[in-house]
Amino acid sequence: MTDQASSADIRQDPDLLAVEETETYLLTLRLAKDQMECVAAIAFKPLSVPVTAHQGDAGDDGSCETLSRRDSDDEISADMPVSKGRGGTRLRPAQMMDLLHRHQVTANIDEVAIREFCASVEQRQQPPPTVVARGIEPQPGADGWFELLVKVSGEEQEFIPDDKGRIDLKRLNAYTEIEPEQKLGVIHPPEPGVSGYTVHGLEIEGPWGSPRTINAGEGVLLKYGGRMAFSTRSGRALFDKNTLTVVDQLIIAGNVDLSVGHINFNGFVEIKGDVLDDFDVRSTRGIKIGGHVGACHIESEGSIEVGAMAGREIGHIFCQGNLYARYLNQVTVVCYGDVVVTNEIRNSHVRATGHVVVERGGIIGGEVVALKGVSATTIGAVSGQKTLVTAGVYFPDVERSEYISRQLNTIEEQIRSINSAIRPLMQHLRKGSRFIDTARVRLQILNDKLDALYQQKTAFTAEAMTSQPLEIEDRNPKINVQKVLRDGVAVSLGKAREEIKFDRQGPLSIIENTRQGGLRFLSLTALSVSAAEIEQEQIALESDVFP
Repeated sequence: MTDQASSADIRQDPDLLAVEETETYLLTLRLAKDQMECVAAIAFKPLSVPVTAHQGDAGDDGSCETLSRRDSDDEISADMPVSKGRGGTRLRPAQMMDLLHRHQVTANIDEVAIREFCASVEQRQQPPPTVVARGIEPQPGADGWFELLVKVSGEEQEFIPDDKGRIDLKRLNAYTEIEPEQKLGVIHPPEPGVSGYTVHGLEIEGPWGSPRTINAGEGVLLKYGGRMAFSTRSGRALFDKNTLTVVDQLIIAGNVDLSVGHINFNGFVEIKGDVLDDFDVRSTRGIKIGGHVGACHIESEGSIEVGAMAGREIGHIFCQGNLYARYLNQVTVVCYGDVVVTNEIRNSHVRATGHVVVERGGIIGGEVVALKGVSATTIGAVSGQKTLVTAGVYFPDVERSEYISRQLNTIEEQIRSINSAIRPLMQHLRKGSRFIDTARVRLQILNDKLDALYQQKTAFTAEAMTSQPLEIEDRNPKINVQKVLRDGVAVSLGKAREEIKFDRQGPLSIIENTRQGGLRFLSLTALSVSAAEIEQEQIALESDVFP
């Protein structure tokens, strides 16, 4: 290869950093990957081809000449010695290192690669192009990221011990209960990158990370320049396809069992399967259960709909809306609305501030209390099982009155018991017994207890005397029976309390006889017709017949 060709290569190839030419080889150093790598390559010459010096200053032995180039990018210039050795093919690692240093390639030199490259040259084996120096790649900064501050639906379950270290395996804590205006998450900004360096040591600025954005779905509001997410309603959080939403509906496709656990949700709950024994379901906006419910606690601030429920005397329903069911058996129901049952209420305790209606079946056993009336196809059992039905009563007033009465009875029993214990102690004091000191201490304790009981008695008595039942205009003390009212049923309407002595065939309506006392058994009228209207009509008729 001639010197003129080498010079032409330098002019034509801007990535060519240096050339060293001897009588046996042509060594080139090239810049690659935007000056992030320095690659050495060598081409062997036929030994018979002479090499002519080009524009150089020969040494004493006439063995060297010089080629030069200027790098237009980094303004690096160098004189490259072209060695013409006469003792065979020799390329020492020191020569390569010197060549790199003269062209200001000083950082991250791969000495191992250089030694292997030179060893191949010395054995006249063609080495592949070899990276002899590497720059440092710039590193991008961390991307912005979204930090969720709540647990979203679909995450793993988490068992949290109580204050005594106990774990309830039915409380899975699979998501966070979201409240309005609760902070849901924070978007963190991207970070700056880490600078890199070329093989010449020139700094390359690392790129910033990518910013993160999210989409605000229903129930979510982004504030503070879109950096923070807040809820606008209660419910549970969902984060899917980069969209954060708060939904106020929880749908369970199967049964409520150990895989689901207790449910306590700020929104509407729909369960398409069954609710197994000893699982609780609570919601703020209503509950719909398509299957059967066992011995569970079902509670909602809205209406409740269940397929059927067998409570085994420990199942409860607390409802601040209306209750709809196909069947209730051994269930305690507290409903601040209407109770509508399709087939049957059996051995249950049902209290409602609306009406209680059994559309196609009956009320068998247990107790039913309704403010706006009771309606059923049959009431009572063939066996004479005790069934209590009360209409026209606001049950919270009744319950408070019953509670006060129970407390007064308990207090009276305790007072009598303490007075009985005081009498023998007083005898010890009068007789000067050797137990007189013990008797005095015991008397003091009993008298203090007696004073406290009398204070409680006074407070409960005052409440009982001053409290007045809540006046409700749509109170309706009326019971409708479509087919049979069986014997043994206890009916309470207004001031009338009566136990049915024999079966009465329907259809009929039962109201209080306010004129003569007892009950009136009349032709069936709808519950929408109040007992007061019917009673006025009956009194008017009786006045015409018996003026």
